[in-house]
Amino acid sequence: MGKYRLFRQLVFVFACSPVFAQVPVLPQDTLRPPGQDSTTLRFPGLPRPGLRDSAAAALRDSSIVDFSSARVSSEALDEPVEYGSNDSMWFDVRNKQLHLYGKAFVKYGAIDLAAGYILVDYNKNEVSAEQYPDSSGTLAGLPEFKDGTQSFTATKLRYNFRSKKGIVYEARTKQEDLYVLGQKAKFVPGQPTQDTARQSRNIIYNQDAILTTCDHPTPHFGIRTSKLKVIPDKLVVTGFSNVEIGGIPTPLVLPFGFYPITKTRKSGLIIPRDFEFANAEGLGIKDWGYYFPISDHLDLTFRFNAYTSGSWGIQSDVRYNKRYLYNGNFSLQYNDRVLEDPQANRLSNKSFGIRWSHQQDTKAHPNRTFGGSVNIETNRNQNRNRNDYASVVQNQLSSNLNYSQTFPGKPYQFNASLSHSQNTQTRLMNISFPNATFNLQRIFPFKRSNPVGKEQWYEKISLTYSSRLRNDMQVIDTLLFTNETLRSARMGIQHQASTDFNFKIFKYINLAPRINYEENWYPYSIEREFINEIQYAYDTVADIAVVDSNSTVWGRDTVYRDWGFKPFRTYEIGISANTALFFTKQFKKGWFRGFRHTMKPSISTGFRPDYSESDYFRQVQTSARPGRETFRDYGIYDEAVFGRPTSGPRDLAISYSLSNILEMKFYSAKRDTVKRVRIFDNLAFSGSYSLTRDTLKWSTISTGGLFRLFKGITNLTWNATFDPYILSENGTRINKFAINEEGKLLRLASYGFALNTQSSIKNLRELFAKTPETPTAGQPAQATVRDGFLDWFDQFQVSHRISFDRRQIFGTNRDTFLIGTNNISFSGRIPITPKWSIDIGNISYDFQLKSLAYPDIGFTRDLHCWQFSLRWWPDRNIYEFFIAVKPGSTLDFLRIPYRKNVFDGQNGF
Repeated sequence: MGKYRLFRQLVFVFACSPVFAQVPVLPQDTLRPPGQDSTTLRFPGLPRPGLRDSAAAALRDSSIVDFSSARVSSEALDEPVEYGSNDSMWFDVRNKQLHLYGKAFVKYGAIDLAAGYILVDYNKNEVSAEQYPDSSGTLAGLPEFKDGTQSFTATKLRYNFRSKKGIVYEARTKQEDLYVLGQKAKFVPGQPTQDTARQSRNIIYNQDAILTTCDHPTPHFGIRTSKLKVIPDKLVVTGFSNVEIGGIPTPLVLPFGFYPITKTRKSGLIIPRDFEFANAEGLGIKDWGYYFPISDHLDLTFRFNAYTSGSWGIQSDVRYNKRYLYNGNFSLQYNDRVLEDPQANRLSNKSFGIRWSHQQDTKAHPNRTFGGSVNIETNRNQNRNRNDYASVVQNQLSSNLNYSQTFPGKPYQFNASLSHSQNTQTRLMNISFPNATFNLQRIFPFKRSNPVGKEQWYEKISLTYSSRLRNDMQVIDTLLFTNETLRSARMGIQHQASTDFNFKIFKYINLAPRINYEENWYPYSIEREFINEIQYAYDTVADIAVVDSNSTVWGRDTVYRDWGFKPFRTYEIGISANTALFFTKQFKKGWFRGFRHTMKPSISTGFRPDYSESDYFRQVQTSARPGRETFRDYGIYDEAVFGRPTSGPRDLAISYSLSNILEMKFYSAKRDTVKRVRIFDNLAFSGSYSLTRDTLKWSTISTGGLFRLFKGITNLTWNATFDPYILSENGTRINKFAINEEGKLLRLASYGFALNTQSSIKNLRELFAKTPETPTAGQPAQATVRDGFLDWFDQFQVSHRISFDRRQIFGTNRDTFLIGTNNISFSGRIPITPKWSIDIGNISYDFQLKSLAYPDIGFTRDLHCWQFSLRWWPDRNIYEFFIAVKPGSTLDFLRIPYRKNVFDGQNGF
């Protein structure tokens, strides 16, 4: 296709014609079009250039043309115009018009016009375009107009180069995700601004237009309006309008409309995207609010829900982001659900939730980090206001915020944190705040700064120190911001210091004597006091008080805090030895190429003093029943946040452990590689022997481990306990060895194992699929047959857990074997067809209870620009159905919901 500059060609036309020979032209370096292709040029009534007068001859020879004195017309354009066509073109010299046929185009600055037929009227500086019949007689070449970032299509249009105004018929333009279709539209240039990139953007006025997010040539829905104004990258404004579905008007009308299409953030109302009618709460409007872009790094969103019953809720969301420093979000939610009981009493149930997530960029600071998440709620807020499986079944919430500071060149660091755990069923919250830790890394205080000669033994003595501040609170969630939270606080400061000395014996054994010292500071201790108040039992039949009865309370002891500085100190002296043993065997042939077994035995002993006779432990009376007085021992640090001193007698014990790691190598002929597989991680055995006890000197031996099976898809965890002693008839350990009484070195006291599998169906199929054989030369490859039914489940996630336990029956020397857990769950999406899918939020089956656990099932139908969805939660007897514009678009507030919420399904709280 040839490309020509229109006004260069017009110079040639004007110079050769006696009618237009005096028309001034723009000076150009050349007048000849830059190359020609198969395009046919036709100039009716125009003689050949070679036979014209001297003006034509002068134009052919650019060396004798002098344009220095040429006058520039006031009607001339600012920029050259490029044009072309695929079929033909011809100049109408008398009417000053250029006709372009077949895939024609015209380019002028940022304006790009393409159509089947284009007419350029250089007398009016105007261009018009429309479709043109192709060889079969079918109209083709729908006009396409582009002006910078703006573009639209139309059946016919006119545009003036000088005024930059135009008129369009049956136009279709896109602004962000909105499509604007109008029967007749005109566009005018916007007001000039300092931003040169915005000067050429046009304001469009439409008549009889439809606004939609559907990209189909015939939109499936839209908002029909008689008047519409488009301000590019800013706003679409409509007058009185109504919603059309499938070209059919609906009763849904809007007196006016503002639809932001800006690419930048601006404050504005958030249109409600959902409403519902519930029997218990009435008509409700959800998620309407306001958006505030506070700065380039911070924004704020308010959302509000309201029901005619008086139920309401509010949620505020803050997002912040500063590149290379940090990002995060904060959400605060408050809900008040108001219902009526069968006696028509109004019941109000208030709940709130706090969520905060903060991440610091790794480049923000080399020595300081801060981040974490907070997830706190009261009165089962998430469970009451959401229906998805995770929100309903999840019973545990947790929070963690951490701040750490290191000091370059210094051997210490500082950490502060907040932690929280919460059970939504018991509604019990455990909060640990503030927490602070100061750690001194291992230092060698006697090491010489400039060592000369051999290292001395005392230079190997090391020292470590840590100090911790901790405050724990436990409270019911609804009492979180009351005095009860402070009354439950347990606080303290702990100091720990230790020193050890490491050296080797027999070349391979590490020996380390140690001394540990611990000091704890508390602001209070507890005291117990017996109150001699007798509460007699009352016989309601005889109408008398019974004095001597098992139901009579013979006094009670109370606990109170004795405030003041309350420290205690403990110490321990010990020694430990450890080594590592490696057993390796390799083979050069076969599929099994070798193994490596690593054993790490260790032994340690320690001594601690007897604190049972100290002032840390006391006695209090618990009953004043005559002749049957009772007493109990207690420690004044029983409620201490870091624990109390041990109350047992002086003990000197030897502890031992043995950990094992086994790795094997296998050769794969198909891949011609050797793969290393770890069979088990840290298979450990541990126990102890007491040197000071009179009986039961040997402790039980504990062991456990982890095996990874099927390429890590399944994990096998197991634990077992062995006892060198036998049990009495009531199930207690007695000082008789099993080898003497039962002929066994160790008695199996208990064991258990669990299989955990989690994978997608696709990964499971790939794991068990047979690798097709590689065809030999000349042998055709066999076609792979895909099982279409199983392909549906490739996106499915499957999770299975089963555990077994062998436990001792309490109070007897018998045991029983139990299946602790056995359940399987599925979740995912099944694409039945390209448009239909089954959505499984969760389907779990508990083999112990023989029942399904909270099924979450749904169906989705893709309706091109709309979406149909049906979800069902049978455990709550609720469902949700809606047809809506696909979420994420400007018009996604068009939604037709129908649901039965949790309060209707469960008839209350």
